[in-house]
Amino acid sequence: MSGTGGDSGRNADRSTDRSIGDGPASPAPSAPGAVSPAQSAPGGPGGGHAASAGPDEGPRPPSWQALITGLLMALVMATIMVTTYVSAQHAVVARDLPWGVTGSSPLTTAVQEHISLKIHHYKDQAALEDAANRTEIYGGFVTQSNTVVIAEAASLVAPGQMPALYEKAAKAQGQHLAFKVTNKLPKEDPLGVVPGIAVFVLLVAGYLGSTLAMQRTGTAAARRRVLSLIGYAIVAGLVFDVIIGPILDAYPDAGTNFWPLWGEFTLMCLAVALLAATLQSLIGPIGTLLTVVIVVFFGNPSTGGVNGTAYLPAFWQYLGPVLPPWNGTTLVRNTLYFDGNAITQQLIVLSIYVVVGAALVTISTYGHLLWWRGTKRRPPISPEEEGGIAAIPPA
Repeated sequence: MSGTGGDSGRNADRSTDRSIGDGPASPAPSAPGAVSPAQSAPGGPGGGHAASAGPDEGPRPPSWQALITGLLMALVMATIMVTTYVSAQHAVVARDLPWGVTGSSPLTTAVQEHISLKIHHYKDQAALEDAANRTEIYGGFVTQSNTVVIAEAASLVAPGQMPALYEKAAKAQGQHLAFKVTNKLPKEDPLGVVPGIAVFVLLVAGYLGSTLAMQRTGTAAARRRVLSLIGYAIVAGLVFDVIIGPILDAYPDAGTNFWPLWGEFTLMCLAVALLAATLQSLIGPIGTLLTVVIVVFFGNPSTGGVNGTAYLPAFWQYLGPVLPPWNGTTLVRNTLYFDGNAITQQLIVLSIYVVVGAALVTISTYGHLLWWRGTKRRPPISPEEEGGIAAIPPA
């Protein structure tokens, strides 16, 4: 018995030695129904969460502070939007409406008692009509023939308001009037809304393209960013032009107007895209919101819409010419309905946005304007921001 026991002990010792030399010993068989440590508990990879998770594993509950901050930002943005749109458009009252005359008349004096006019003097009816075609005036009164001239495409309100005021004054004084309409709106756009709609879409396309490009690349000022935005604007302008003109037939003389509108659409889209890229390069994610505030919340109401700039409050009349939307809307409208007259200022302003924006984004690419943010450049668009604000309805 003792010999057998001794042999068993020596065999056990040799077995232990082999186990230590060869590596870890195999785990002991598990009892039926037992769960090994390596297996997932219910809710693991095969069914759920692990039995014990570290403190950093799994989604954390949302922070109430972050939630409230986000809702407050949305409330502030909505408040700005309702304030700007309503303040600009709630009262359709003319303020210094540009109006031409060929001489003094008691009829014009009577009309001025009911509407604010900025009088321009011309030698005859031909000169007055030429001024209307150059968008200097909304229309005028020819004293020699008692003729009311109205430029229909200049405003949706003035063609009805001004003849009515003159007719009322003429009836009171026992005079007869004649009427002449110039710059008529075409059947493709009888209300003159196409320029405003096209420009609004270009605003969204501009800042959305810049935002999505950065969301995908993780940086606002990447190499070749300006070139990529130029290419994007060219394609976007072409697509919109094809849809609005040849496909939907929404503007007149598509064969003639197609090519200049393509360039104007491209310029408008690129100006807003580079404005967005510049702001996002300098101040990060908030640059997207600031772009929306500038071009949509303030820029879009300052265009005057179909009513015309003369029917805006004074603040909006002064603000519009320095922002892309007013210049873009005026550029497209004058190209379509005023024989391409009076577009030099608009082309210059939009070109300034493009040149300055391209320069700032290029400089930001090499970090020369990021000194105040430290040496480490942080991505302006987080993975959670899938495109910024993309759907803001027009007023």
